[in-house]
Order: sequence, then C-alpha cells, then structure tokens
Amino acid sequence: MKTKTVGTRQTASDPVACHRRAVALIRQAQKLNPFPRPRGFVHKARTWEEYETWKKAQKNPRLW
Repeated sequence: MKTKTVGTRQTASDPVACHRRAVALIRQAQKLNPFPRPRGFVHKARTWEEYETWKKAQKNPRLW
C-alpha cells in the first residue's frame, strides 16, 4: 500500500528566523486586539467576593 503525500515538509529553520517570525506574528496580533495593553497595577481586594465583583465588572479581559 502506498500512502498519499500532500505537499512537502518544511526543513528546520534556525532559531533566529523562528524568533523573528514569532515577533512579527505577535506584533500583527496586537494590532488586531481591540483592547489596549494595560499598564501594570495592583488591585487589592479585601475579600474574594469583592475581587470577583471587580473582575466581572471589567470589560478588558487582559486585566485578569
């Protein structure tokens, strides 16, 4: 029995080229993201319930 081959396998790239492609993909994804990247901050809640209430009120999913 023969197996069907579709296309060809890519040869292994060097790590620098892979990193360069990954950085470019991340940059493109950031442009498509509707939420801005938040600045670093600390939210201190007194209880877990208060934290859950705050978390549910946030519209930007990157905050948590």
